[in-house]
Amino acid sequence: MKLIQKPKTLTEEAFEILQDAIINNHLQFNVLYSATELGQMLGGISRTPVREAAQMLEKIGIVKIEKNKGIRIIPTTFTTMIESFQIRLMLEVPLVYRATKVRTEQDIEHLNAIFEEFKVKAASNDITGTLKADRDYHLALLQIVGNQKAIDIISNTRNQVLIAGSATIPHSRNCMQTFDDHLKLHHAFVSGDAQQAADLMKAHIINTATLLINQESEKRENWSDYSTNDYLNWI
Repeated sequence: MKLIQKPKTLTEEAFEILQDAIINNHLQFNVLYSATELGQMLGGISRTPVREAAQMLEKIGIVKIEKNKGIRIIPTTFTTMIESFQIRLMLEVPLVYRATKVRTEQDIEHLNAIFEEFKVKAASNDITGTLKADRDYHLALLQIVGNQKAIDIISNTRNQVLIAGSATIPHSRNCMQTFDDHLKLHHAFVSGDAQQAADLMKAHIINTATLLINQESEKRENWSDYSTNDYLNWI
């Protein structure tokens, strides 16, 4: 039976729109925006839902609210980025292990359909579509286990990385290379090999982190002094 979807509040809608605007660089880093100004950008809504949405964004490290001044979008630091990948390793690896153990035939069919869409977007070199398909694939895997709190945490950490203006596509790999990095993982899931799926998820996350850190090191000061191995391999 399909459940009735609870209507979103103005605060929830403002949160989602502001988050997307930050990820897509429609709002600039280190610029102070007033709640009134942002409310006008969102179609003329009042300051209250904007402030509440900003408080939600501040909790996940995306903005800083400066009292009596405004709302400032803060760029992702090396530490924040590494912590985001550490959290993904801590949560996604055991979750994909569990998902592979408990998945049903219906789950496999659903994930196969999402994986096929991922392939179509990658083959057409659709960067935005590939990034969305990548996210949707990981989300579908996690939803098999059904831990919504873990899903929310992982979604927020992925967004923190994207808000840095950082994606490996097209700078460090192309769309098909991104898709191909999921092939063995998907096959392990479908075949029911939970340990291999977990090991491949770990390798996939570390590979993405390494590509991203190397990529960002070329344009950010002091980032080249760090090695992802030192920060991720212990997990």
